[in-house]
Amino acid sequence: MRWFLAVFVAGLSFASNAKAAEPLIFHTAHFDDDTVVSLGVLSNHTAERAGYDFDVLISLWQDNAAGAGYSDPGKHRAFVKCGDPAKVSLRGIDYPVHTSGAGGDDWKDDLWRAVCMAPVS
Repeated sequence: MRWFLAVFVAGLSFASNAKAAEPLIFHTAHFDDDTVVSLGVLSNHTAERAGYDFDVLISLWQDNAAGAGYSDPGKHRAFVKCGDPAKVSLRGIDYPVHTSGAGGDDWKDDLWRAVCMAPVS
């Protein structure tokens, strides 16, 4: 998991003019060395890409027990499809999403839940 998050951080930098806002935290990973990595949705728009419902920008930050924190300056782009087959796309790779269950194990499943199952007012 840590390796995947490192690759995610290193490879997905995406510059955007999206306005700054408090991200909606959708996934938090805790590691044995007291490192905590959190992922948040910075923006969420209707996707212009065919076959997807949403175009999402994701932020990432890390904290550790020593109080040292790191906020990734990049905005990472993902596409989300809510309907069957549910999926999240990153850098052209489609990842199937498990839509049932409590979530929390896979950040892609949690992103799908945050975007596709958000309460409507």
